[in-house]
Amino acid sequence: MFALNICLALNLIILFVAFFFRKNNTLPNKILALILLDTAISFLGNATIVGGYFTDFPYLFFLSWCTSSYFGPLFFTYTCLFTGSHLKLKHPIWIIGFLLSAFGLTFPATYLMLPLTERPGFVTSLLNEPLPWQMTVINIFGMLTILSSMFASASKLVQYKKRLISTVSNLEKTKLIFITQFVALGFVLTTATIVLYIILPQYLVEYLYLPCLITCIYFFILFYTFRHHAIFTTETYGQFLKDTLPASEEMKMDEIKLTTVPGSELQVLAGCIEEHLMRSGIYTNPDLTIGILAREMHISTEKISAAINKEMNKNFFDLINEKRVDKAKELLGNKINLLTIEAIAYEAGFNSRASFYRAFKKCTSLTPSEYLSQPTSILFSANS
Repeated sequence: MFALNICLALNLIILFVAFFFRKNNTLPNKILALILLDTAISFLGNATIVGGYFTDFPYLFFLSWCTSSYFGPLFFTYTCLFTGSHLKLKHPIWIIGFLLSAFGLTFPATYLMLPLTERPGFVTSLLNEPLPWQMTVINIFGMLTILSSMFASASKLVQYKKRLISTVSNLEKTKLIFITQFVALGFVLTTATIVLYIILPQYLVEYLYLPCLITCIYFFILFYTFRHHAIFTTETYGQFLKDTLPASEEMKMDEIKLTTVPGSELQVLAGCIEEHLMRSGIYTNPDLTIGILAREMHISTEKISAAINKEMNKNFFDLINEKRVDKAKELLGNKINLLTIEAIAYEAGFNSRASFYRAFKKCTSLTPSEYLSQPTSILFSANS
């Protein structure tokens, strides 16, 4: 168990250094690095116990129990950075983390108040059931904090997705898939940890099973992080913020304003939106947002959004994708011998093959290939 914990800790420290001190760095990278460091400190604390080095490094073990309370808040902060939210240290999740960390200071205080003759027995108690009561309290409230952080992260993610589909025409560049997988893996880790604590002795979970589980989860997280290019430079993070700006908290739709817009005005506006989209062909711009459309029409984003939602009974994302699919169907009928399906997708405004196929299937219940296999007369009537 000593070799397992010390190796994992060293690996995570190396990753921490790579993410935190890289050139041209950004805040998300640093938060991810701190998550890794927080876990590395826990493993180092474990190593002092299972390796018999507690008397040499007692405060490293106590430090690990104080810093473990920050895993949930750091996880939540990382999610917030990907969902256009601004998180302050006064947030309840961070306050709970600070309080739990402060409670962790009672652990070394208890140890220091023991007579020297009783301290070896304290060390022995760290490897047997029942563990010291401070460890049990920190575990229980720590897991509740992490669970709360996961639910708060999931809530942020749901709100983020709703704002995105109301303001952004293409979701491929927003890293929605990555942050969804990140939160899902966090839930897997939390749930599995709770189950282990219920069915197994606490000391075995702390020193053996939990390190193995966390390692697997972290490697999955790192895999998805690199796969979705979520290790940012200053430039790429700036572009990411620009791509998601219409969905940020500052651009969130004002419900009070929407209720003051007369229905007759929204009905006329819906017709104007439809006419402008068809006349200008702006929907073929893969970077189109509701803000761009509003600026072109010289109308507020709130009114544009209200007209689309209330009069057209759809969101901005679906409206633009429907127009793009109609354009793709026209191109498939007229240019299939001149262009590939992928080229047609890009010409219609989609920025990836996958997003094109998903939208086409949603609108027509067919894939592009299935659509092309229909009789010519059906294709002609659909495009006319």
